[in-house]
Amino acid sequence: MRFGLMWPNSPSPNVTSGLMAERNPDVLQVDSHIALAQTAEAIGVDFVFFADGYTHHGEHNARVGHGEPCISAPVWAPIVMAATEHIGVVTTMHARYLSPVVLARIGANLDVLSGGRWGWNIVPGSKGSEERLFGLDDEIGHDERYALVAETLAAVRALWGARGEPIDFRGEYTHHSGVPRGPYPVQESPMIFNAGVSEAGKSFIAAQADCAFFAVTDDLEAVKSTVDDLAARTAAAGRDPLSVNAAGSVGIVVGATSEEAERKFQSIVDSVDMEAARGWAKGFLGGSQTYQKTFGTDLDAAARKIGVAAGSSVLVGTPEEIADRLIDIHRATGLRGFMLLTLDWNPEEVALIGEIFPHLEEAGVWIPPSKRDWSW
Repeated sequence: MRFGLMWPNSPSPNVTSGLMAERNPDVLQVDSHIALAQTAEAIGVDFVFFADGYTHHGEHNARVGHGEPCISAPVWAPIVMAATEHIGVVTTMHARYLSPVVLARIGANLDVLSGGRWGWNIVPGSKGSEERLFGLDDEIGHDERYALVAETLAAVRALWGARGEPIDFRGEYTHHSGVPRGPYPVQESPMIFNAGVSEAGKSFIAAQADCAFFAVTDDLEAVKSTVDDLAARTAAAGRDPLSVNAAGSVGIVVGATSEEAERKFQSIVDSVDMEAARGWAKGFLGGSQTYQKTFGTDLDAAARKIGVAAGSSVLVGTPEEIADRLIDIHRATGLRGFMLLTLDWNPEEVALIGEIFPHLEEAGVWIPPSKRDWSW
């Protein structure tokens, strides 16, 4: 198994709660990120993942510190890179909002800064509020967004491959001619992430990505169906089905006892602000076929699920209990990794996740990163 940690990009990124925003560290303080980065590497997490966006989910979300303020992924990621030696650092950057030339230059510099530990979560950019913010008046359909993503990635790879030589890249959406400046990525091909499980999203992942991730819900048969479909599409694209690591997003609440963990979790649930949860749900449902399919279109019902851990299942218990549950999910679905969502991201709480891993190692489903040459 491989494990990623969803990086806190706002005071309370994974639960719509003013209480948790107050309880968590100051997201705008460099020391907060240094302490958490060193904790994540010490406990055995493979990579950290910076989500990003340009507009928040509404006034109520801003009021409770959910997604507002939101740190810029490529700007703050170097803090984690400088504070660690081995952990991977994944940043989100949008194909629709930035030129491939800008994306290639930022990505190459991040890969050099990290010594070859950078990964790119390439996303289309689909929120109407963001499009208006950028002044984009031309409408683009869902499937066309992924055509744009595929061409953007091809253009960026061409720019990375220039290595001081002229290129002439001509596509449907973009044209680049000339000699881009270095530096160029340390890695031959930085890790590519994407979370789309629409038909177009899965086709893109199967052809181009290294890691896919999506919510783990109570319907494990549906999760397994997605994993199997991705594997079949990857094989059909002429790649090894295992070349795409399918990871599931899960919330984690750890306690010394089951009762302690349940008390922690219930305190968080009780603090959820439903007005903010509705704002979050609107953002998900309005711009994603994936979330409409997963959570339905009834706003209040979706908000009750999405308000905590973005609708992902939350595993609550002792380290051994959570390890057993992760193993059960792994065996039932074929997921080979997990994106961990922390509701309380104080370093001492995140450190408790490290107590889960020895149980996974004992079960033979996890090897410490240090014993596998820090490979992702």
